[in-house]
Order: sequence, then C-alpha cells, then structure tokens
Amino acid sequence: MVTEQVKTKDNKGMHPWVILLIMLVLAVIAGYLIPSGVYDRVITPDGRTAVDPDTFRFVSENNLTLTGIMTAIPRGIKESIDVIIITFMIGGAFGVIKKTGMLKLGVAALVKTFEDKKLAIIFVLTAVFVVITGFIGVPELALIYIPVLMPLLLALGFDSMVTVAISLTGTAAGFSAAWSAPATVGLGHLLADLPLYSGMGLRIITAIVLMLISCIYIAVYSKKIMKDPQASSVYEQDLVLQRELRENESKNDVVYPRVRLAGLLAILLFIGLIFGVILFSWSFSEMSGYFILLGVIPGIVAGLSLNEVLDSFVDGLIEMIVGAFVIGIARSIAVVLTDAMVMDTIIMYLARFVVALPSQIASIGILTVTTLFNGVIASGSGKAVIALPIMLPLADISSVTRQTTILAYQLGDGITNILWPASGYFMAALAIGNISYKKWMKWALPLLLIWLAAAAIIVVIASYINYGPF
Repeated sequence: MVTEQVKTKDNKGMHPWVILLIMLVLAVIAGYLIPSGVYDRVITPDGRTAVDPDTFRFVSENNLTLTGIMTAIPRGIKESIDVIIITFMIGGAFGVIKKTGMLKLGVAALVKTFEDKKLAIIFVLTAVFVVITGFIGVPELALIYIPVLMPLLLALGFDSMVTVAISLTGTAAGFSAAWSAPATVGLGHLLADLPLYSGMGLRIITAIVLMLISCIYIAVYSKKIMKDPQASSVYEQDLVLQRELRENESKNDVVYPRVRLAGLLAILLFIGLIFGVILFSWSFSEMSGYFILLGVIPGIVAGLSLNEVLDSFVDGLIEMIVGAFVIGIARSIAVVLTDAMVMDTIIMYLARFVVALPSQIASIGILTVTTLFNGVIASGSGKAVIALPIMLPLADISSVTRQTTILAYQLGDGITNILWPASGYFMAALAIGNISYKKWMKWALPLLLIWLAAAAIIVVIASYINYGPF
C-alpha cells in the first residue's frame, strides 16, 4: 500500500499527528499569553461578513476553557469535514482503480513513452497540475495525484519524494497564482471591488515562473538520485514500497480489453470533474459524490463484481485514515486561537508591520504578513475575510494598488500551503506519500525560499507598474 508506514531504521520519524499536537499545545499557550482582541464584523451590501478595519479593541474576556481545549480536535474535524470526506472518497476511488489493474496498464504505457526522456515527465506533469489548479483552485487534488503517480515515477527511477514534490509544487504553483480560483482570487476581487478575475496576464506569468523554478529544482535532485539511488533521503522505505508494488502487480498480470476501456472511462470522468468545478462551481460535496462514481463505474466496467468494487473502495478508505484526520487536527489549531480571541490581535500586529514599511516595499510586507498568518489559518477564503478588509485600506495608504495586494495575498497563501503544518491537505499529502515533515522540510525549504524570493520580486514589479486596473 502506498500509504503504509514503512518501519525501517531510517524511517522512525515522528508520526504525522505528533507535530500537529505539539502545535496545538503551543496554540493553547499562545491563547493565554497573547492579549485577546476583536474587530467588529459588518454585513456588506452583497450579504458577506467583513471586518471593519477601524474597530480593533482589546477585550478582557477569553473563551478558551478546559472543555474547549478538550473538544478542539473534534471541532476541528467537524469544521473541516468537507475536505476530510473528499480525502476518503479519493482513497476509495483509487482503491477500486488499483484493484482493476488499469493502473498497471497506464504505468506500463507511460514508462514506455518516457523511458528515454525521464526528466521530461517532471515538466509535463507539473505543467498539467499548474493549469488544472490555476483554473479551479483546488490544491487538494494533490491527494489523488500522489497514489496514482507513485508506481509510475518509481518505475522510471524517481523516488517517493519526487512523486510528492511534483504533486504538491504543481498544485501550489497553480494555486498561488491562480487566474480563476473562486475561493482566493475571486473572493479577493469581490472584497477589493475589482473586476472579477482581472489582471490575469501577470498571474499566468507568475505561475509559469514558479513552475519552472520547481521543475528545475526537482530535475536537479532527480539526476542526482538516478546517478546514485542511495542519495535519496527515502531510499530504504522506497525499497519496501517497490517490493509491495511488484507483489501487487504479480496478482494481476492479465489486462483484459474491458480494463483498457475502464481506464479510458476513468480518465474521461476525471476530465468531467474538472469541467464540473469550472462550469458549475462544484464544492467539495459535489466532488466527493463524483469520486464515488469515478471509482464505482470504471470498476464495474472493468469486470469487478459489486462486492469486489465495494471491498476495494473500503480498502482505499482505510489507507486514507491517517491523512484524513491530519486535516481535522490541523484545523483544531485555528479553533483554539479563535476560542482565545487572539486571531484578530495577531492580524492587528501584523498589519502594523505593513504600515511601518516604506511604500516602495509595502507589497512585500503584505506578502510577509500573509505568509506568517497562513501558519495560523490555512484556509485561503478564511484568511481573506479576516485579513483583506484590513490590508486593503493599508495598501491604499501605502500607494499599493488593490490588484497588487490581492496578488501578494495569493502568493503568501499558496506558497506556504506546502510549508506550514496548519495546512491540512499538505500534511495529509505527506502522510499519503509516507514522507515525514522533517524530511520534506529538509528537501523543500530551499525551493520554498527561492519561490518566496521570486514572489517578492514579482509583487515589487507589480507595485512599480501600478498593476491594476487599480
């Protein structure tokens, strides 16, 4: 199984939940040390709740109680239930697809195609993920890319770190500079009174820049491990994983014509999912239901009995348990800070930092504030309704265009979604790929710092050219 925790001498790192539980304890401590404060909320003419930036005040009350601490994780699970459910549904669908043997067929075809140009697949896959996420703004799709790509990339001589990296950086690059993501750029434009999805050109250029940086970084690492496989930080656990994949292949050596048909159908259904999000604004609920169909229908077409389909679906659900509950535990950090009424205090202090900066680099301040605040609230839309009503007036004072402010917000949010443990889907992806947070940080931190440096240059350029319309 792709997600099975491999117990080798070099893989005795912390359980994926441990670092989040440590952060939860730190959040409880911060909840009692940071002064409580609130901004007033107002209802806008279009019915949205927004922060009034001129109403911050410290308050004496603190609603963080022992009962609140004890129930933080269950409430975090409840508040992120949509993402948890889709994670389970992705696992179930993949369980059926794996059972049919169509994955083996697809891997064999792609290995043959890219056997003599292995590094090209890094650019192809990353570009596809950037485009998909740039349109629909759902980086959580990385959760399905990882188990699908794992056997392919291992067969081509890559390692599981590359598999996770392509999936996460591709979706993060597309999300960070998304041209039509409703939850970030769409909501941001509404809050800033900008024409919806305006300024698309610079965002597309930004996505391409991030994508190329990522691809080059991954390609350099890939060349190193292809030359010396033991240079991989996940070498021993990948040996175990490769053995498991070979054993699974031996159980399903015959590829029937109807399996080919089922594979084609699965691809078409996935394309249908993308169109559903773009054309009909599907939420996680619709996508979750669709993933059930994406698993069950191809499974039946491939010749599995209904019992085999459902058993495989349940097996896939089980593989996702650790990753799915990571999302809820990550959310509990924000639950504790909200109970303690310190979330507004944090954003107030961060806003003061922006005001103190010279106007020429105020856009970098907005990028920095969003980067730091993302360590507390990973939800792009959640941050938007709290931070943007405060940041936009500050940007006006600093002569930073509102379009630049939204871009800086997007970049600070999207890039660090694969940095901070508070990002539930990111931690779930690491769990699914069996990559410890420590190993990921050691591998990815230089890349993320390069990304942030590039983002800083881009927002300064945007500020200099008065990126607009305003």
